[in-house]
Amino acid sequence: MLKIIAVITMTIDHLGAILFIDNIVFRIIGRTSFPIFSYLIVLGVESTRNVKNYLFRLLLFALISQVPFYLALGREPFEYFNIFFTLFFGVLFLIDELMILLPVCLSFFIYFDYGLYGIAMIYCMKVLKENTKAGIVLFVLLSAFSMLISPTQAFSLFALPILLLHKHGFLKIEREIYGNNTYPTWRKYLFYVYYPLHLTMIYLAKSWFF
Repeated sequence: MLKIIAVITMTIDHLGAILFIDNIVFRIIGRTSFPIFSYLIVLGVESTRNVKNYLFRLLLFALISQVPFYLALGREPFEYFNIFFTLFFGVLFLIDELMILLPVCLSFFIYFDYGLYGIAMIYCMKVLKENTKAGIVLFVLLSAFSMLISPTQAFSLFALPILLLHKHGFLKIEREIYGNNTYPTWRKYLFYVYYPLHLTMIYLAKSWFF
């Protein structure tokens, strides 16, 4: 459920950023997506059986997604790096906090989506997962600080009720598992593939109709 909500709000956000740039409502709704993806990254690190493979998947799709990302947003190929790079750095940070030095150093030379704020959000979701009250306080403070960068970013707080509902079990779907039932490969990669795919579709729509 979290993945579905994150994907829908992300798609709305990108439609607003690329096709309907005069409609701020798209971007406000879209602020919900990144905190949810950050929380999913925390859950992913906790549940993965092989964190190296997890990192490899994130980096692979970061590279795959870069072309549709820069085409859709109308930027230079190496001017601005997509969200998968941010998530990759976030996982490195969750594994070893000293790895925060890597994105900090790189931020002087390149810009990746959400930048260091994105890494801070992933850390915030880690705190929220472990300590609800501390996580809420940190999330509110981070959102307040983000208003100095972008006023609409404060609307990321809309994600908080959704995350708390999931944390307390209301958005979790229980299912029976019989025998040696493994997580389907297609379902594992569906949300990875969706990112470059939906950017490609938006780029084509922009080229043909806008």
